[in-house]
Amino acid sequence: MGLRELLRLVVSNLLRMKARVLMTAAGVLIGTAAIIILISLGAGLQKAVIGSMTSVGELTEMRVMPSMAPAGRSVRVVVAGASVAATQAGAWSAEESSLTDDVLDEFRELPGVVAVTPILYLNGAANLRMGRYETWANIQGLDPSAVEGFGFEAAEGEVSIGAGQVVVGSRVGENFYDPRRGMALEEPVNLHGQNVRLVLIKWAEDGQPTERVMRLRVAGVLKQTGGERDWSVYLSVNDVLAMNAWFTGQRQNPSREGYSQALVKAESPEHVTALQALLTERGFQAYSPLSMLEGVNRTFAIIQAVLGGIGGIALLVAAFGIANTMVMAIYERTREIGLMKAVGANNADVMSVFLAEAGTIGVLGGLGGVLFGVGIGRVIGMVAWSYIASQSGGDVGMGMPGVDSLAYVPGWLPIFAIVFSLLIGVLSGVYPALRAARLDPIAALRSE
Repeated sequence: MGLRELLRLVVSNLLRMKARVLMTAAGVLIGTAAIIILISLGAGLQKAVIGSMTSVGELTEMRVMPSMAPAGRSVRVVVAGASVAATQAGAWSAEESSLTDDVLDEFRELPGVVAVTPILYLNGAANLRMGRYETWANIQGLDPSAVEGFGFEAAEGEVSIGAGQVVVGSRVGENFYDPRRGMALEEPVNLHGQNVRLVLIKWAEDGQPTERVMRLRVAGVLKQTGGERDWSVYLSVNDVLAMNAWFTGQRQNPSREGYSQALVKAESPEHVTALQALLTERGFQAYSPLSMLEGVNRTFAIIQAVLGGIGGIALLVAAFGIANTMVMAIYERTREIGLMKAVGANNADVMSVFLAEAGTIGVLGGLGGVLFGVGIGRVIGMVAWSYIASQSGGDVGMGMPGVDSLAYVPGWLPIFAIVFSLLIGVLSGVYPALRAARLDPIAALRSE
């Protein structure tokens, strides 16, 4: 039997039982739609979480903190194809595990490292004031020569944190308020090029506050990233060291005492993995969003498999409907099957007809399920996204500007759903096809 004749016969047979085919395909549609909806919601949630994580820190960045390591331990790790010794002439032993300037210089020489900077935070409270308005300030001190290597980009002005200069995140201006009225401002403050006052506040033992005012100029406003940078105020390491000396009464000597944290920028995520292993072996604590991202992806792979399995159960139920429809078709077309065999059709031809009909029902239900599932999934995703936005005060970027739905349909999902529906249809038709092929043509022709 040729392909054209097979297709003509399949279409003719399905049109003769339209109502039954539509009801059977509806079962496949529901199962396929369930798979699409559940997996798209899981994929959307995964994308939102990953977007939030990657906005908190670039995937090629690592935070490094000091930790004790066994003295004299020698470790050799391959970083991007280059073998590097973990100890050099006894360096980086337990006594030298601090993040000193010399150690940071050694970090900069490692293969795959783009930039390194210490990170300093204030040891006390601070307010940022412009005119009569003020806001809280998340102060961070960085190496002025390293900011370009970390991809800081200015939306206005320039990224310059020399002495007396400050660079602010894109959303710092949104939090200013008028302390005299106790009310937030309706419009964000434009800080670009403004002279601002950073007011340091410490409390004496009797509870009385003491203030120190640092006068700074805003050199630039950073582009929005959706993460910590948007709310941060960046100064030079030396400026923050001077401020901390006022808070504590003594000046830190990084060359001897080291820093509490450092930020390392790698060339690629592949370098991050190797560098993180290297620094850990050398006795430092190294953390990167990439390592957390791998764990998140594994977790969501399991979640999506479970959600897909739940939808697959509905499709499995639909498979019994296809099998039942095809078995009923055998009873209705027994004489027709006998006639086919009488005029020369063999068992394979009969099986082909029934398998093709079952597969067509599966594909029809799969196509409808994809359309229905994508539409319903998007509606559910938009409602869920709106709810999350309402609970977070309308601020729900999750690192993905312009997104308005929690549902996300990967490109492979509709193809998988249709192919899976076809497979379910064909498998459901195997038993009826075998039963039809085994009919005795003489007995079939005698049936009423």
